[in-house]
Amino acid sequence: MAAETAISSAVQLLGDLLIQKVKFVRGVEGKVELLKDELNRMQSFLKDANKKQAQDERVRNWVSEIREVAQDAQDAIEMFLLNIQNHPRRSCTSFSKRIYYIDRIGEEIESIQARVDAIHKSRERYGIRDLGEAAEDHSTWRSQLESRRRLAPWKTDEHLVGLEDDVRKLLRELILVDGKEKEKEKKKGLSMAAIVGMGGIGKSTLARTIYNHPDVVVAGRFDCRAWVVVSGKFTPHETIKQLLLGLPRSDQDKERLREEIKKLEGSTEDKLYLQQELQQMLHEQLEGKTYFIVLDDVWEKEHWEFLTSAFPDEQDKSSRLLVTSRNKVIAKHGQYAHEMKLLDPEESWKLLLKKAFVDKKSDDKFPKDLESIGRKILEKCDGLPLAISMVGGLLLETQTKSGWEEVLNQINSHLGRAESSVSAILELSYQNLSFQLKSCFLCLAFFKEDTTIPAKRLIHIWVGHGLIQQEGRRMVEEIARGYLDELINRNLVQIEDLNMDDRVKSCHLHDLLREVCLRKAKEEIGFRVLKEEEEDDIISSQSLCKPRNHVVHGENIGTLLLKHNKHLRSLFLINLNGNNNDVRASTPSPYWKSFYLLKILDLNGFKLRTLPRSFRALVGLKCFRIRRVQHKLFPEDFALFMGRLYEPMKLPRWLDRLKNLEVLDMENEFVEFPNVTLKMGRLRHFHANCVYSSQMRIENWKNIETLKYISQKDWLGCSSKLMPANCCHVRELGIYMDGEKRKYESSKVRASLEKMENLAKLHLMWSLSHQIDTAIIPSHLTKLKLTGEMSKCLALSTLPSNLSYLTLESAHLDEDPMPELGKLPKLMHLKLKRDAYVGKRMRVLHDGFPCLEALFLRELYGLRGIHIEEGGMPQLKQLKITQSAPVEINNLPKRIHV
Repeated sequence: MAAETAISSAVQLLGDLLIQKVKFVRGVEGKVELLKDELNRMQSFLKDANKKQAQDERVRNWVSEIREVAQDAQDAIEMFLLNIQNHPRRSCTSFSKRIYYIDRIGEEIESIQARVDAIHKSRERYGIRDLGEAAEDHSTWRSQLESRRRLAPWKTDEHLVGLEDDVRKLLRELILVDGKEKEKEKKKGLSMAAIVGMGGIGKSTLARTIYNHPDVVVAGRFDCRAWVVVSGKFTPHETIKQLLLGLPRSDQDKERLREEIKKLEGSTEDKLYLQQELQQMLHEQLEGKTYFIVLDDVWEKEHWEFLTSAFPDEQDKSSRLLVTSRNKVIAKHGQYAHEMKLLDPEESWKLLLKKAFVDKKSDDKFPKDLESIGRKILEKCDGLPLAISMVGGLLLETQTKSGWEEVLNQINSHLGRAESSVSAILELSYQNLSFQLKSCFLCLAFFKEDTTIPAKRLIHIWVGHGLIQQEGRRMVEEIARGYLDELINRNLVQIEDLNMDDRVKSCHLHDLLREVCLRKAKEEIGFRVLKEEEEDDIISSQSLCKPRNHVVHGENIGTLLLKHNKHLRSLFLINLNGNNNDVRASTPSPYWKSFYLLKILDLNGFKLRTLPRSFRALVGLKCFRIRRVQHKLFPEDFALFMGRLYEPMKLPRWLDRLKNLEVLDMENEFVEFPNVTLKMGRLRHFHANCVYSSQMRIENWKNIETLKYISQKDWLGCSSKLMPANCCHVRELGIYMDGEKRKYESSKVRASLEKMENLAKLHLMWSLSHQIDTAIIPSHLTKLKLTGEMSKCLALSTLPSNLSYLTLESAHLDEDPMPELGKLPKLMHLKLKRDAYVGKRMRVLHDGFPCLEALFLRELYGLRGIHIEEGGMPQLKQLKITQSAPVEINNLPKRIHV
């Protein structure tokens, strides 16, 4: 973490926690107060040190020493608190151990204090001055963040500058015959166009614009589309696999394909044979179809040749490949090469204004005194869109001439150490972040290159690390959302996908920014990626003296982390092959006992019947995520589980020893609970595909906010014991309706839901043999998802009128649901997916959907047409139809973005 974050965390622990535990005991309180004051004083000097460290290596080392001593202080304090927590005052033995721990923390604080004194004395030699209280800077930053939050336009096409001609040219070459606009027929056969240019020039942005352009998406033009990132770390069979899974198909077909690929991977160790088989599978999937496929970030000619050999070239079809690459040699293999140009001065200026003034409306006047200095700053960007966007993020903080002059001076000062002006700007963009955002940004290093990063998972990591502090009654996840929005506003993170409510669902990191992120993460938070093939180098590396965050790839993970575990805060274990029967096979019990301070544990691809008993040692754990299986589960799977045909993961009786656990995420897992009262009072998010228990007891979960999915029987059993105080925090609930439809059960479910005043999102799921009674849905609910078969649209008539967001999945309605759903007066977002409607035609009535802004239709394979009567859906802004047959839309207003 950033030095400021490390000090802030240590000071908070010293002030808010440690003093309360050791007050008036053997003089420790005085030592704590002294260290707390010294660390607070250090924060005043860090602002000046951060400005000088770009030019002075001694200052950089000074900042590193502060960070290290603050992190050591944090380790010592947290270790003490965990020891005290695990030895309550119940016996003489516990009392004597508490005295021992208090003596030891006193000695450790003395040692840390000596180091702090030495660091403080060296400050004067480096000319580091006190630039004011860090608390004031934090307050100013927080107010700026709140005033700017969500004012930035998320739609990327609004920030396209200088690409308008590029879009027109590429569309003409890709869609029309021989690039002639007057001809209407498409070129026959497979054609390839390449977008080439340097990193950060906007190749992927242009390709994404083409990929989502109405001329490409339009019904009937292409049978399927897919996008795959190739990158420099090219793995042939993984890339083909991503293409196969990226082609449009139903969720169930996708899972069947995933299983087929998994069997193929497990049947052979011959990589060449595996590649050839996957190539053949892709060829068969595309044969007889017109397709549009983007291969993003292809580095080598050999990679291109391997991939294109899998694509069928049928002369009676008009399929297209669009490639982005920095390698001009690749472009020579296609019919058209489009070389990206740097932005000219006026285009650069236009883009800078869009990025630096995201909170201003188009008719707001621009401060004229900034133009001269702004254009001088742009000279450092060399017309590169990424660099200009990053500079815009820097200028976002200040809109005064002196502020912009300071940014220019900072860029110039970084030029001496950087390889190029672009590198200097990227480095400066990180350095100018608040210490909270720096620490949040570094957590992006935990994710693989070119991967899609789920916003919810990223936020859980931030919260698990203690990077988000509670503010009044606001939920920490909402505060974290503001941090993510700010990283996006500053162009450090790019949006991948949005939720129905326009909140960021997933994001990604540009490869140039990822290089900065990885380098800083290694320097500041002890981040390492460990792999089996690099084992010898890892164990002997001197840089691992105090590792704090690890991502580990391999099956035999125990051999990778035999030592250096006691300082670890996060551990991501990834078994790429998924062949181990049990994670315990590679990690003996003593191995886990060394992770006493671990806050985040993420297990991916390991097969577990239950949690290893040695996990009891992870008493500091806050976020625990398990992924045994990689596939999505469906309502019919739930029915099999309730019939005991699926073997669940059995949670152990000792689970409540993990008293600090806040997130337990076992999505895609069926879970069997022990018949004990789990005293995990800090647990806020519990996510499994279904919970089974003979007597689930969660009455001590007083802070629970997310609980899904739990069977109806278990919900009725445990909700009857819950006091209103236990329910007040629940905002998201998922219930599997497993019982027969009985009036008395329906009334009980409704009664239990009605008392949950803060419940915002409810997901009800049921099997094919069960019918839902929509009357159980509480009247105050605003977000609802229903998954399961519905015999008639009549059930929709009892939906609560307060609904703003509604998703229907697998309903198999043969009667058009739109007339009934159109009566919901407050509905803003509607999603129908996975055969929610199996009919051919939809009709939107003239007075239907008065507030609807977004309509998403996915996997409605029978749908052929939508007719919108005049006046229907007057507020509609977005219509998205995916993984469906071509759909004819009548009377669609031109304002709507398809």
